[in-house]
Amino acid sequence: NWDPQALTAVSDEEVNHKEVASKLYYLRYKVEGEEEYITIATTRPETILGDTAVCVHPEDERYTKFHGKKVLVPLIKRPVAIIVDAYVDREFGTGALKITPAHDINDYELGLKHNLDSIDIFNDNGTLNEAAELLVGEDRFKARKLIVPMLEEAGNLVKTEDYMNKVGFSERTDAII
Repeated sequence: NWDPQALTAVSDEEVNHKEVASKLYYLRYKVEGEEEYITIATTRPETILGDTAVCVHPEDERYTKFHGKKVLVPLIKRPVAIIVDAYVDREFGTGALKITPAHDINDYELGLKHNLDSIDIFNDNGTLNEAAELLVGEDRFKARKLIVPMLEEAGNLVKTEDYMNKVGFSERTDAII
């Protein structure tokens, strides 16, 4: 857990989780070399810039034809593997999960298990760094507002839905972790 205001790590015990009204963004990733797409759902579309895989459940018949293939990360067109793991909840969102090991503990664990790269796109203060390739220097929340119309214009935004999200806040500063 990183507090971008205090510029320090905080333990799980120092994180307060609150229900926050947010959005769920459905984004489509083009399957490399094909005219097909895999759509994922995320509350943090700005973190796609650090994606290193898309994960599907091994028994999800919707995605078996994509096992072993790659998709292109929207906007930056970086090819990343489609990995298969039973961790994925087939009932949530689209049943496909973007994997950003540097910015989610569960994604980190999947990254270790599947030997994925970890691309840290954030500076300590919550702004995007050069590894993001886009929106460098922007605050993460401003980057979210800016990337959505970019995704829409590029044809990657399928839809958005209102969503109640459990968000971690620093006990020290009340900043979003």
